[in-house]
Amino acid sequence: MKEKIRKRLLKKYTVIVLLAALSLLYLYLGDWIFGYGLENISYIMNYLLYTASEKLVAALMLLSLIIPDAVYFIRGTQPGREAEK
Repeated sequence: MKEKIRKRLLKKYTVIVLLAALSLLYLYLGDWIFGYGLENISYIMNYLLYTASEKLVAALMLLSLIIPDAVYFIRGTQPGREAEK
């Protein structure tokens, strides 16, 4: 069971990283096609998380997604799902 859960979590994060890379590629390709240049994304990134509170909330949201999965990966178990049956 532990191997099954760990494999599932690795597949999940592999898909997330792949989709993130494809999304960034799409953004850069779009900017290049429309003539903004490849440095436009780095210019825009300076204004995405402008204040400290926005950075803190973004970090907390990211941690709330990653920490439970890291615990499940280390333990090799997930909570029971008896109510769904």
